[in-house]
Amino acid sequence: MQGGQEPEAARAELGKLLARWRTECGLSQARLASKVHSNQPTISRWEKGQLLPSAEAIEAVWHVRSASERAHRLDEEVLQEALLLRRRAEEEPKAPRPEPSRSPSKATQQGKKRRWVWAVVATVCVAAIAALVTVWANGDDDSAQAETPGSTASALPSPTVAATATCTGVTCASMEPAATVCAKDAVTAAVGRKYGATVELRYSPRCQAAWAKMSRTSPGDRILVTPKKGSTEEYRQRTGYDAHTPMVPAARPEDAEACAYIQDRGTVCATTPVTATAAASAR
Repeated sequence: MQGGQEPEAARAELGKLLARWRTECGLSQARLASKVHSNQPTISRWEKGQLLPSAEAIEAVWHVRSASERAHRLDEEVLQEALLLRRRAEEEPKAPRPEPSRSPSKATQQGKKRRWVWAVVATVCVAAIAALVTVWANGDDDSAQAETPGSTASALPSPTVAATATCTGVTCASMEPAATVCAKDAVTAAVGRKYGATVELRYSPRCQAAWAKMSRTSPGDRILVTPKKGSTEEYRQRTGYDAHTPMVPAARPEDAEACAYIQDRGTVCATTPVTATAAASAR
């Protein structure tokens, strides 16, 4: 690969590598997107080489692939290969050195000055005409606006308000708790503390769904929630001091388990049940 072709070739090769990881997991683009907190069109653009994923996104896909293989050790070389491809895709080809500029002639300078003056005059005229049209339209259409009260509002962009999603049981799988009604009645059903970290099993009676949350943790730590029936959901902390997983179906709190892997220290799980009284007082 030479010159400006190298970034494009690296991006295409990275897309093929991510697509191979996904197929090795047996996941669709939509299913992988839910696991790495993205969406299907973005996954598609990654794999086609149309969009360069962040290093964190590459690591998230790699963790999904490694977890699916249930490997005892993670293949760091494969991850480093993907990150190297990303760095190559970011490189910009060197711009050609500009040729020495020649001093413009006096006639050229005068021509540019005249064009600039005409451009200013044209801009002023257009603005004046637009202002007159606006005044004319607003001054004569008061009665028309009274007859059609919705006409002005429909021409203006309205702010988009995200609707709160509803789900129950299996329909909550892989969904973000905060984006649904499930977060409103959630309680801490079990808790575990170790290595300075706290792990909670959060449960929504209304949605019959659970998720795992960890606090006082660091980037690189992982949090998982495993249901009795269904797939484990996992999230690797990237920033801040806490993180949580997407939801899994759980008819009862006992139908799910929450654990965290604190890097360089060990595992901590939420094994101590929290009574309803204690949960209410904690809130």
